[in-house]
Parts: sequence; structure tokens; C-alpha cells
Amino acid sequence: MSVPDAAPRGQEKSDQKKDHQKKDSHKTGGGKRSELRSRGRELAVQRLYSFEQNKYIDDGMLLPFDATEGMELESVEFAGTLHAGFAKERVAVDAAVDKRLENWTIHRLAVADRAILRLGAFEIIYCPDTPPKVTINEYIELAKKYGSEAKTPKLVNAVLDKIARDHRPETVRPAPVKPPEAKVGDHRPADGKKTGTT
Repeated sequence: MSVPDAAPRGQEKSDQKKDHQKKDSHKTGGGKRSELRSRGRELAVQRLYSFEQNKYIDDGMLLPFDATEGMELESVEFAGTLHAGFAKERVAVDAAVDKRLENWTIHRLAVADRAILRLGAFEIIYCPDTPPKVTINEYIELAKKYGSEAKTPKLVNAVLDKIARDHRPETVRPAPVKPPEAKVGDHRPADGKKTGTT
């Protein structure tokens, strides 16, 4: 009867670590899905950038063949869903973004910035399964990576936040409201009675 060779010390620890990671991934299944969707969003931004450069024609060659190499199927499919959804709702999405740009129009934006805003707006308006806060944060990160200027993340945050407040107000914390300024002689204590000089 042969006895299998004992695993090297480092391997034992490595195997234990892998087992622990597997258990953790079952507990935090959402984390894995979130990561896959993040990759999908990044791929969708790249596709949309090429889509516009290709005069809005999807010839099946928007990205190099190896662009999705090593990428999980869920990420690729999510990118396809976002891209196809935007292509279908382009007019409405562009109008939603344009309406919230101050002293600017969507067509004056850099192509990369436009792609980020378009996909973020599409996801907020048409993908109710993703909380707006998550969507906004994801596209801010993409703006940091692909935006044309240092201020692009700030622009993305402002525009997408306005869209979320208008289209999904029930899921967005209301903007803080300033309390009205008190007038002299109009101080009200906790009992609600007006105090002041008479």
C-alpha cells in the first residue's frame, strides 16, 4: 500500500487559505457579483467609446478579440446588456444627461466622458436592481480611470446624482435642507410658544 507524499509546508498553508477563501466567498456572494459587474461596466465603457467612434455601428469588432480574454462570462454578458440597452434608449438617455449639464451639452463632452455619463444614466434609469449610490460610485471610479480631465469624476457625480434624485427619489437620501433663518423676536422654545419682546 502506497502512502501519498506529504504536502510541503507552504502548500498546506496555501490549501488552508484557499479553503477559507471559498467559505468566505459563499458568505459574501454579493462581493463576487459586484466585482464581476464592475468589470462588466468597464468593458461596456470601452465598447461604447468604440461604438461612437464607429459612428454608432456595431460591426462585431468594437473591441480587440482578446479584450475579454480571461474575463468571466457574467462580466461580458453584463457589458453586453448595458451596451445594448443604451443603444436602444440612446435618445432618452442623452436627453436625461443633457438636461442636467450646466452651461454645457452632451455633444461638447469628450467621447470618454460622454460614454461614462451615458452608461451611468442608463443604469440609474433602466436598471432598478442596482442602487443608484452603487451606480454613481462605480462610474466615478471609471471617470478617475478613463475621464478626460481631473474634474471629470466631479462632473459624473453631479450629473448622475441629479438623475438619481429625479428618476429614483425613493432610493436616494434627500439633499440636506437649510433651516429657515430665525428672525429677531421670533425665538420658539421647545414648548412652541413664541418668545420675545411685546
